[in-house]
Formats: sequence, C-alpha cells, structure tokens
Amino acid sequence: MLDFDHLSPQPPLYPEVALAYAQAALQRSKTASQVCQVVANQRFGADEAQALDVYLARPPSSSSPSPVLVFAHGGAWTNGYKEWMGLMAPALTAAGITFVSISYRLAPQHKWRAMRDDCLDAIAWVHRHIAVHGGTPGRIAVGGHSAGGHLMALAALDAEGLQARGVPRSALFACLPLCAPLDIRYPQRESGTGEERTHQMLLDDASEATAASPVCQVSADAPFMLLAYARDDLPRIVNGAGAMAAELQRLRVPTETLVLEGDHFSAALAVEDAESAWTQRVVRRLHGCT
Repeated sequence: MLDFDHLSPQPPLYPEVALAYAQAALQRSKTASQVCQVVANQRFGADEAQALDVYLARPPSSSSPSPVLVFAHGGAWTNGYKEWMGLMAPALTAAGITFVSISYRLAPQHKWRAMRDDCLDAIAWVHRHIAVHGGTPGRIAVGGHSAGGHLMALAALDAEGLQARGVPRSALFACLPLCAPLDIRYPQRESGTGEERTHQMLLDDASEATAASPVCQVSADAPFMLLAYARDDLPRIVNGAGAMAAELQRLRVPTETLVLEGDHFSAALAVEDAESAWTQRVVRRLHGCT
C-alpha cells in the first residue's frame, strides 16, 4: 500500500521553484493511486530507496500481455520519490500499458554510478517479474523526468550492465527521457550555477563527466529515443537534447524530438493528461504504432 503522508524526509528541494511541482505531483499521484490497481513497494535491493510500484494495465489480460514503461522521478539527483510519478499511471494503464515507477539512492551520499546501477537493477527486476503482473518482459520502455531521465538514459545505453543482469538488449526497445540533462560535461561551470551543482552532486571528479553523459555513451545498437523537452526549459536541457539528437542521427539510431508547451516542471505535470502530446506519442510507440 502506498503511503503518501509518511515519506522519508529529504533535504530542501533544488531549485526552490521545484517545491510547487513536488507538492502538485504528490497530490495528483495520490489521486491516481485511488483509481489504479497498484502493486506497491516492491524491493529490488536492500536499501530503502531501492523500491518500485507497479500500476497494472486495465484491463489485465493473460492472453495479451501489455507493454511496460519503467519511469524514474526527477529531483536534481538529491530529492524525489517514486510516489511523484504515479500521476502518469491512469492515462497509461487505461491505454493498456503497465506502468512502473521507481526510486533510487540519492546524492550526495551516492554518486552517478550507484544511481545508474539502481536503474539497471530496477529494469532487471521488471524483466524477471513483470509477467506475473500482466506485462511483457520482452517489451520494456524506460524513461524518467529530469535527473531520472538522465539516469535511465545511462542505463538504457549500458548494454553490458543490462546483459550482466540477464536483460537482453532486444527487451528494451525504447528510451523516453523527459526534460532530462543528456550532456553534463559543462565546460563552463560558474560558481552557484546548476552546472556546478550537477558536478558536485553527481561526480567524484570532473573527469567523470564524459562517462556520466548519455550523449557520450550512444552506440549504433541503442534503442529508439524520444527526446522531449519544454519550450521554456533550462538551456542545458535543450542543448543536451540537441547534442543527443545529432549523435543519434549520426549513428542512424531511430529518434524523434518533441517540444512540449510550458517549462521544466509544468511539462512533467501535463503528461498525466491522456490527450497530451507526450502521452499520445508514448502510447503509440509502446503499442508499436510508429
């Protein structure tokens, strides 16, 4: 059972304007949990943060298992709960998609490799167990908002990490980062900026920025990627999506770019609407309608 009122305490949100988003996401997700069938708090690791919620597709059908979307919350790598993303579930489950919202260990106690590994472990849990919940192990898409999109992109591009966990490359057929920083190399990092904070929170050393940037990990066998960001998004998000699109096109990896109305936070709330551009595009992709 989901408990929205007794979540583990976290430090103040960064930036401060994220607080309104977090409150809205939590309230909308609480409402969503009351209209969806949820298998809550499934553990994929020993840490309290290594947990996920499965929102079952409607109606569940053993004769026609559903595609699966595994999604990671944002929160600038230092904050966030899987409970934030439940707001997405009603539109997706009504469209016959099993939705999985994950949490992961957070910075600064944990750095990017630990968070990426949590995403890989969550994907592996889904691959092993999702058939019991009506999902298709061989048709898994992954995504995340903001920091979660960055981490899930790293996981989706880590063929060795997936294989080591028993997940064949073919099982993961799409990566859907939403308003995510896909290039964190940031050669210009002025004091007090989000770019400087990213390096401080995520990396042990600035030399790790290339390894921690999804744009630098793309190979020709990467899954389809839908690169979505807001019209009024952070410049580093927009620039990173552009760099990723260019790299995917250079390697002839199927990709699309989708520019959403609003800003970094309002775009993430808008995807609860079944008629939103992002949700409609994701539903079509997951059901094989390219």
